[in-house]
Amino acid sequence: MLEVSKAIIYHHDNYLLQLRDHTPGIVYAGVWSFFGGAIEAGETPWQALQRELAEELEWQPHWGAYLYDWVNPEHPCRIHFFAVPFTGKRSALVLHEGQDLGWFNLDEVAHHSQMVPHVMQHLKRAHNHLSDSEISLTTDVSRR
Repeated sequence: MLEVSKAIIYHHDNYLLQLRDHTPGIVYAGVWSFFGGAIEAGETPWQALQRELAEELEWQPHWGAYLYDWVNPEHPCRIHFFAVPFTGKRSALVLHEGQDLGWFNLDEVAHHSQMVPHVMQHLKRAHNHLSDSEISLTTDVSRR
């Protein structure tokens, strides 16, 4: 089964999402979803996420918190979700993949017509987890 890492990038109560390309054959083309991608041979999920974010945004987070794995029933793959705080300058992000990037709060995601259906489910789960457990953002994710 394909293994993928995805970032739930947050700054206060806003979440960074990617408007996916309209490339034929791409999963969830032309809708908003999370940044990240496939795990390559020899990579841990965290290493893959760091590489993907560097490729997609010219930004490589130094820390984050592993949240959970989820198997997508629509397009079978195992997704490793990480909560990743954004601490840089938004203007420093350089988009290399996708049509656009955008910051959204939960209400905006809930009422946006171009969201991947499961985005809200995962944002709520991450939001609750971050609020309830006060995740240590220095958690060692190097083994994940």
